[in-house]
Amino acid sequence: QDVYTGARRSVSAAPGINGAPSWSPDGRRLVFTLSQDGNPEIYALDLASQYPTRLTNSSSIDTEAVWLPDGSIVFTSDRGGSPQLYRIGPGGGSPQRLTFQGNYNARPTVSPDGRYIAMVHQRGGRFYIAVLDLKTRQFRVLTSGGLDESPSFAPDGKTIIYSNGRGVATVSVDGGASREIALRGNARDAAWAPYGR
Repeated sequence: QDVYTGARRSVSAAPGINGAPSWSPDGRRLVFTLSQDGNPEIYALDLASQYPTRLTNSSSIDTEAVWLPDGSIVFTSDRGGSPQLYRIGPGGGSPQRLTFQGNYNARPTVSPDGRYIAMVHQRGGRFYIAVLDLKTRQFRVLTSGGLDESPSFAPDGKTIIYSNGRGVATVSVDGGASREIALRGNARDAAWAPYGR
């Protein structure tokens, strides 16, 4: 949908359930989840040709794909027995597992410079916001946990906004203290605008 005119156009006519789209860094492709037989897989769609390319092929649930600036794709999969993050090339291939901590890492989002992946991390029945540094491979839990979800990076990549059981909060990527944001009503699933507000 065009945010200025409101005009909509269909970009995928693939039969099945199409969902969780994510734009490529150059804006010419989408990566999305397509379930045609009850088995969600990751596909890439070239917007010019409207041709979808299947990137994963497994009996597991593959979903929540997002692009890295280098064109590779991070997605959530339970192929190892529990939801974890994996990385795959823009044309497919053998996925590389990225996360090994805890029994649940999902909802990935990538920092603008591609260095960090923020995610929802679960352990002991509590949900946290965690970050993986792709340069050093350091995994760090950033929040005190509870019902922390929906991370989104600020345009400068230094701060993450997220939802928790009380509303919306921010935390720095280097692990500083969380800060609650006072909003009216029941706010959830916050995201940064491209200009930083």
